[in-house]
Amino acid sequence: MKNLIFLLFFLLFLSCDKDDSPPCYTPPDELPENDDRTYNLSFLKNGEVWRPARTSTGAGSAFLAGPSVNFTYAVGEIHTGLLMSADLWINDDCNTIEQRMVIYVVDPVLGDNGTLASSTRFSDFTLSPSFNLDTTLHQSVVITKLDLNNYEFEGTFELNLVTDDKTDTLRITDGRFKGDQ
Repeated sequence: MKNLIFLLFFLLFLSCDKDDSPPCYTPPDELPENDDRTYNLSFLKNGEVWRPARTSTGAGSAFLAGPSVNFTYAVGEIHTGLLMSADLWINDDCNTIEQRMVIYVVDPVLGDNGTLASSTRFSDFTLSPSFNLDTTLHQSVVITKLDLNNYEFEGTFELNLVTDDKTDTLRITDGRFKGDQ
């Protein structure tokens, strides 16, 4: 009888599969609500949700980058720029994703801003392509809140990007940003 009990405990112990590795990154299936402060830069990339995040095996930490205000200087003048950037950096047992979105609005104003700097780009460091603004198509960055004194701003954007050799395009829709630093 003791052997039978021992055997049952032994089998129970073997059946417990303890996995201490962090869970693999799962891409989100929807954009956050507009008032969600967790993700302050997100969009649809060719119809798929893109939100900033950073994880790595063992660390399990999240990094949520967001937009910031940047002041640039020219000779005798100060120009205001709204710089928004975020990273999707995943390195776990299932994925290696290294992507960055950078949007730079020159002299931002409330409403539609048609002047984007050439540094506006989407980079995928795992697949190597870098997408730059497609200047032949309309770009839209609509700023709905802009307080440069208190660094508060929010808005929406839609962009068309293309690789340098014009062989691949990227359509960014339903973009949103919010910042209060």
